[in-house]
Amino acid sequence: MQEKRFVVIIIVVVSFSIGVFLAEHVFADGVEDNASFVIIDVNIKDDEREISMPDRRELEMKRTVSENYARILDKNIFYLKTVGSEGVPVVFVHGNFASSTWFEPSLEILPQRFKGYAIDLPSFGRSDRLEEISIDNYANYVIDFILKMEPDGVVLVGHSLGGAVAQSVVTKRSDLIDRVVLVDPAPPDGLITPKEVYPYLEMYKGNRELLKKALMGVMPTRKEDDFFERLVDDALLMDEKCFVENARALEEYDFSDELKKTEVPHLVIVGKLDQLISEEMARRFEKLIKNIEVKVLQEYGHSVIVENTELFMEIFSDFID
Repeated sequence: MQEKRFVVIIIVVVSFSIGVFLAEHVFADGVEDNASFVIIDVNIKDDEREISMPDRRELEMKRTVSENYARILDKNIFYLKTVGSEGVPVVFVHGNFASSTWFEPSLEILPQRFKGYAIDLPSFGRSDRLEEISIDNYANYVIDFILKMEPDGVVLVGHSLGGAVAQSVVTKRSDLIDRVVLVDPAPPDGLITPKEVYPYLEMYKGNRELLKKALMGVMPTRKEDDFFERLVDDALLMDEKCFVENARALEEYDFSDELKKTEVPHLVIVGKLDQLISEEMARRFEKLIKNIEVKVLQEYGHSVIVENTELFMEIFSDFID
């Protein structure tokens, strides 16, 4: 069992840069053969979801999303924004090997009562590059982005590594945040990458086929289509130094003590098929945060935000309402 966990840690590609692609097969069978993925047949019935459904018309009407740049601290930061809404502000923060594109489907069906933003963190996508990589440094840019766009009352959503960034934001400036949604987030006490793993992280630099196979592993229920190919292309835009430095950054934080002090309501969503973030990791937040709900999705992997965006938006809306 320990050997499987080690292999999982080796291959992350979407969320952090450590571990998540094929527990049994990745380096055991060689890099060329790591495209297979085992999907457990677990079903969830509609009446077991226990969520109130938002107006279906809101989810079916696609919203217009604009591309923008803002000067945040000392960097040009790219972001997506919903057009024509002055509602509750929602800021989406992506994971590793990712970009704002991961939240484009969420922005398109975000109910009209919300105004949505999805940023490319510095060193990702079309944003400028950082000199110093750390979770707290990423958070500084998110905080300044919020201050420039919305002064307070923000709903903050973080996926994977973005979940670690969201934790840093809420511990630094809880006065700006109304609620937090963490999707398959990095644990509150960080994640250690074995030293032996670091050389393997270098293998992904510029290798589109390896990145594509690994991304398939973290969204096991999503089909390959044009949007998926865009996600692969965006993975290649990440600053190459982040392949290793993001793994180190995830080792260097522990927000446990600070999270005990927060009054901000939290929702943690984790997929049962997630090969990287286990239910046990997700439930660590329950021991720290007073006002928290953990929702386990039985038939999804690490990325419900792109595996079933409609379901994600239903859960999100229910939590905010």
